[in-house]
Amino acid sequence: MTQAIGYERVGDIAVLKAQNPPVNALGLDVRQGLVDGIERAESEGAKAVLIYGEGRTYFAGADIREFGKPPQGPFLPDVCTRIEASPLLVVSALHGTALGGGLEIALGSHYRIAVPSARVGLPEVLIGVMPGAGGTQRLPRLIGIDASVDVITSGRQVGAKEALSLGILDRIEDGEPREIGLAYAQELLDQRAPRRAISEMPAPEAVDFDALYESVLKKGRGLLAPAVAIRGIQACCELPFDEGMKRERELFMELMGTDQRQGMIHAFFSGRAVSKLPELKGVEPRSVNSLGVIGGGTMGAGIATAALLSGLPVVMLEMTPEAAEDAKGRISGNLQGALKRGKISQEKFDHLTGEALTLATDYDALSDVDLVIEAVFEEMSVKKQVFGKL
Repeated sequence: MTQAIGYERVGDIAVLKAQNPPVNALGLDVRQGLVDGIERAESEGAKAVLIYGEGRTYFAGADIREFGKPPQGPFLPDVCTRIEASPLLVVSALHGTALGGGLEIALGSHYRIAVPSARVGLPEVLIGVMPGAGGTQRLPRLIGIDASVDVITSGRQVGAKEALSLGILDRIEDGEPREIGLAYAQELLDQRAPRRAISEMPAPEAVDFDALYESVLKKGRGLLAPAVAIRGIQACCELPFDEGMKRERELFMELMGTDQRQGMIHAFFSGRAVSKLPELKGVEPRSVNSLGVIGGGTMGAGIATAALLSGLPVVMLEMTPEAAEDAKGRISGNLQGALKRGKISQEKFDHLTGEALTLATDYDALSDVDLVIEAVFEEMSVKKQVFGKL
């Protein structure tokens, strides 16, 4: 079996490559490989370590195949702490998504560089838990309380540009993650940059965490995870780092035992399951090269506009020639906005509103399209009539 973490030396830099497709999830083999790689780099006299992901992403998060199974060490909080404690300079090069435990690994590194399309985040609250590998302890030390509360309690993904402005990232560069990471690590070595552990940074000044807890609980309409995560951030501000990590883990395990977490995990897996219907296994989707839209109101015109901008010719069907012309006016208005913003040229605009768009009042005009979308108003008798004619 291929090792989940590859190892190579490039001069003074040890390179740890995650190779656990499809998303480099942080399963047991990956966690152990990271620890082994750090220890090998130290024993072999490297001066810096680069961590990056092969394929389409950096570490995209925990390995969902381990959910519900007895946990095995090394545990993720210990992996992050081991990376951070290394006397070597540790750099993470991010691409794709660094989410949940993925971002926590990056926060355990001393420096972070990313490609412009990378996204980071701590989405644990979306499945009823909270960051449990130092996210509530390191992020506030790095970017402050307000920004941390936003990122952690919303679970949203943060684009590279915003992450740079917040201070989560140190640099953004175009290129392959391995190459930009190696160049950055070498630059830091040449500059004799200090090893920079977030755990050693001062914690932010405490705020009224009781009021903040109540506010987040109310905003979340009773969802526990975002509010409990506030208590993790509170621990960052009020306890030494090691004790804050213990408190974070206690809060994480409390959430793991709640009915809400069980329900949200169930919904998460169910959402994945419905996209993998066994009846569709091996079925190739039909190609769609033209589109019919029935009803040219706001919704129908919007659908037609999106299809035209995607390169699909559209047949717009309406009840009367006048209604069809009105629909064309709405579509033209939408496209006019794209023209003004410079997204399409005048020539493209003329083509889309002329050749690519066909107005019709007869269902026979739909005989050659590959897909028909009904966008008439919400009246069941009218919808039944439309499908009867189709």
